[in-house]
Amino acid sequence: MSSSRPDRRRRRGDGGALERALDVRGQLQEQFFRVDQLQRDVGETVASYAALLPDRARSTGVVPSWRHLDERAQAAVLDYLGLLDQHDPVEELDPYQVAAATAAFEQGVPALRTLADDMERFTSSYGAELGRVGEVRARVARRLEQAQAAVAAAEAAWRAMTADGGSFPAADEAVVRARVAGRKLAEVGDRLGPDDVDEPAAVVERLAEEARELALELPRRAAAVGNRIPSLATRIDAVVTRSERTAEFMSGLRREFSYESWKDIADAEGQLKAHVAEARSALDRLRALHAAGDQPAALAALEEVETAVEAASDLVDAPRRRLERLRDVKRDPAALFDRARFVLRDTRLLLRSGPPQPWGGRLDAFARELIALEGLLEATHPDYWAFLTRIDRLHEGVDRLVADFRASRAGAGG
Repeated sequence: MSSSRPDRRRRRGDGGALERALDVRGQLQEQFFRVDQLQRDVGETVASYAALLPDRARSTGVVPSWRHLDERAQAAVLDYLGLLDQHDPVEELDPYQVAAATAAFEQGVPALRTLADDMERFTSSYGAELGRVGEVRARVARRLEQAQAAVAAAEAAWRAMTADGGSFPAADEAVVRARVAGRKLAEVGDRLGPDDVDEPAAVVERLAEEARELALELPRRAAAVGNRIPSLATRIDAVVTRSERTAEFMSGLRREFSYESWKDIADAEGQLKAHVAEARSALDRLRALHAAGDQPAALAALEEVETAVEAASDLVDAPRRRLERLRDVKRDPAALFDRARFVLRDTRLLLRSGPPQPWGGRLDAFARELIALEGLLEATHPDYWAFLTRIDRLHEGVDRLVADFRASRAGAGG
């Protein structure tokens, strides 16, 4: 009775041939493992090199040389798998098939060995260049560590705050934001290059610094609330005292100047009363919250008081300052024109030391604006405030022009 299975007795009788086949198969596998390991390790390094150092990757032979080796490796893998599929397991073959397998394995070994040797020569040739990958990764790692250190500092400050009994929702929320940002940065850190890491790291550091400052500052501010209450009350009283002449100054504006010159502060008296009332109401809440020991709410009320007092302080002197400036320009507008002409003339002399454009064109625009301002004052009821605003902008523009010109000359080495 015939059978397609190998004759095991014949195979055992030719043990030397089988041993040879197994030995050659072992050599084939050894060289394949060399190629496989090199392909994975070096391939990862080259991929990182191309991603982290794209400019250098375009100018060196690293990437194209490796691409050629990688293509050879892909073909070698297919050949290797084909040999095993055709001739393995050797132990199940008859003597004739063992001989064929041995011959096939012997032909495959040199090709894999040569490829592995070529890959190792590649690493020797480009080792210094590929070593830059490690340097870049180290720089990225240091930048990531700096950002995480900032988060750690914020958390340390927050823990110290809570250990001292401080409880401030703003600080709690800030440290959570810093933690989340730091965690997200850590998750993507291994995919960031030197050109990509600074921006997200800076965001983490900014959030961490905000959290750290709140953890340090809020307890100090809360401790100082008791001293701030009387000083804020004094500031409110001072604003009220100064406001006693607001009506007088507004009356002067209405009598002496056109509506256009003071329309933006026409309701200064009403707005001032509202700011003072808001400040006093917020101050009353602050006193109550401070007495109750509610530090977070007291700090919020403190900010409301300070905002209202600041707004009142800014507004209370606005009518007086406006009236004084308008009277000055009405009394002697020529003085402002003379000063502006002198500034333009002095700037034109400065610009002669450099190229005419774009500086000359910008300066000519300011000269045309000055001529237009002369016409503005020829109206029956001149808008002196518009005149002052525009001439102030002219001086600011000339200052920027001079700064830009000097910066360009410094950059050019002139």
